[in-house]
Amino acid sequence: MRADGDEQDSPPGPDEDARPAPPRSGFLHRLENRPGLSALVALASFAALGVGVLAAVPDWRDMLSSGDPPPAVQALRPEAPSSYPVETAAVRALDLVVRDPLHTGEPDDPDAPLTPPAVEITVHNSGTRRSVITRVGITVEDTAVISQCGAQGNSVPVSATYDVVLPPAPAAGDVFRVPVSQQQAADEADRFALLLGTSERATPTAVHLYRLRFDLEADGSRTRIPAGTAVVTLPLSLREGDGYFWSEIYDSGEATVPDSPGVEETVACLRDNSRTIKRVLGSGAELSPKLAKAAPTLR
Repeated sequence: MRADGDEQDSPPGPDEDARPAPPRSGFLHRLENRPGLSALVALASFAALGVGVLAAVPDWRDMLSSGDPPPAVQALRPEAPSSYPVETAAVRALDLVVRDPLHTGEPDDPDAPLTPPAVEITVHNSGTRRSVITRVGITVEDTAVISQCGAQGNSVPVSATYDVVLPPAPAAGDVFRVPVSQQQAADEADRFALLLGTSERATPTAVHLYRLRFDLEADGSRTRIPAGTAVVTLPLSLREGDGYFWSEIYDSGEATVPDSPGVEETVACLRDNSRTIKRVLGSGAELSPKLAKAAPTLR
């Protein structure tokens, strides 16, 4: 039974079976008649496949190169959760330390350049084979610009070479992925440092504070390995009495704000900065030695 309008298939007749296939035409037919070109097309297809595989492997140039300077670091918007399967990584971050910037000249030379502040990460590979850390993920948790209130001193020169160049005012949640190439053999520990800088300063004497969370990526996986949180000040450390924040020396009378027409504004600026620094420091973050010394004096 079939509905009206349906066509019923019928077996081909003898004449149809014997009917020759229609002549082939077009580009593929011309290639079949020219074997040399067919081989060339096959070779080109193989080459294209190889390029496609390399393009699919993230950052294959980094994996093949060694000793080359890392490419420029760009700010990224917060990334979506990784689609990679959760793995038991053999690499662990054991410690995170923040180093203060240091003067490279005489202590009293205001024009002496500063070395960049550094964040050092110590890692251990507890696995049975070599592991390679290929990226350090840096997430901005908080940031602030601290202006000098008490006295407008000379601008501070900084060194010109950094591994990580942070924008002056990133948004909380911005993520940076920094190329590295750290190898650890089985049961081997290692320590490496990231030198931090900022692309520009809000004012010649401004200090930029960044609260940053560090994670590692290893062995081609985007599963993050936590390395810790640190507060970094750029380009110099904050110290009590430098005119950046209100501290106990003003409360105790050990130091006073110079009596001037703008004294009320100066005091308000110092107190404001103290509140801002306390907010960025929060709790549980690693601090450089100078910042750790200044933190308890904030009022």
